[in-house]
Amino acid sequence: MKSSTGTIQKGRRERIRTGFALAMMLRRNRQRSDGSPPPLFIIGSGRSGNTLVRRVLMATGAIHIPPETFVLGDIIESWSRLHGLMWREKVWLFCAHFEKHPQFADFGLVNLNDFAAEAIGLTDRSLPSLIAAFYRYLARADHSEATRWGDKTPYNTFHLPALRAAFPDAQFLWLVRDGRDAALSYVEAGLYDDFQTAAARWVDANSACESLAQTGADVFRISYEALVEDPEASFQDICDWAGLPFEPAMLTAPSARLGDVEAHAHHENVRSPISAKSVGRWKSRLSREDLAQVRGEFASMLEKMGYEPH
Repeated sequence: MKSSTGTIQKGRRERIRTGFALAMMLRRNRQRSDGSPPPLFIIGSGRSGNTLVRRVLMATGAIHIPPETFVLGDIIESWSRLHGLMWREKVWLFCAHFEKHPQFADFGLVNLNDFAAEAIGLTDRSLPSLIAAFYRYLARADHSEATRWGDKTPYNTFHLPALRAAFPDAQFLWLVRDGRDAALSYVEAGLYDDFQTAAARWVDANSACESLAQTGADVFRISYEALVEDPEASFQDICDWAGLPFEPAMLTAPSARLGDVEAHAHHENVRSPISAKSVGRWKSRLSREDLAQVRGEFASMLEKMGYEPH
C-alpha cells in the first residue's frame, strides 16, 4: 500500500511540474515574435478528413504539412526534464524521438543527421525554435518552397495544452465528423479492434478540442460533412481564416508524394475526387448491438457536435 501511494504521489508531482513548465513556456512565448506566420495544427479525431485537408492545403503552395509526426506532444511535455543536458544532447534526443518511431520512414528520409548538424548551430536554443527549424527542414527535404508549416497528427489531441504553450499564436483547425462514421472508419481501417473503443477515442479527441477552444485559442471548427458536400465553400472558409490563398483548382490538383498516403492503405482514398459517399455509412454498417454499446458520453458528444441521435 505504501509503495502504491508513493507512486501515485510521484505521478501527481510530475503533473504539477509539467503544468508549471508549460505555463512558463506560454508566458515566455507570448513575449516573443520573429515575424514568421503561425503554425497551423489540424486537430480532432482521426478518420475525420485530416489527410484530405492536408492534401488540399498543401496545394496552396503556401504551407507545408508533413506526414503525421506522432511524438511532437511527448517531446514538448518531457522537454523540461532535459534541463541539465547540453544543447547538442537535447538536439540528438529530439531527433531520436522521430527516428525511432515505427513510421519515421513516411518522411522519406534515411536519418536526421543533416538536421541535427543544422540545429546544433541555432542561435535561438529554445524548444519552439527547434521545432520550427525541424518543420522547415522537412519542407526543404520535400522540395517545398512554403515558408509556413503545419501538422495534422490526430494523436496531438492528447497534448493540446502543450502545443498551445509552445506556440500560443498557433491556429487550430478542428475537424468534426459524425462519431459513428468516424469510429466505423477506424475499425474498418484496422486502427482499432472494436467499435466501442474507437467511439471512446472519438469522444476523447473532441472533448480535448472543445477544452482548447474554451481557452481562447484560435480555433476554427468545421465538419467533415461540410468538407465533402460543399468543398469549394468549405475550403474557401478555411483558407480565409488561416490566411492562405484559395483557388477551386486546388480541390482537384494532383498531389505530390505525401509519404503516409503512399505507405498506408487507410489513406488510399485521399487521392480520389472529393465525395460525400462515406457520409452516413454507419446506418447500413452498424448493428443495434454496436450502437447500444456507445450510449452516455458518446451520445452526449454527438448531440453537442450537432448530430442526430441514432
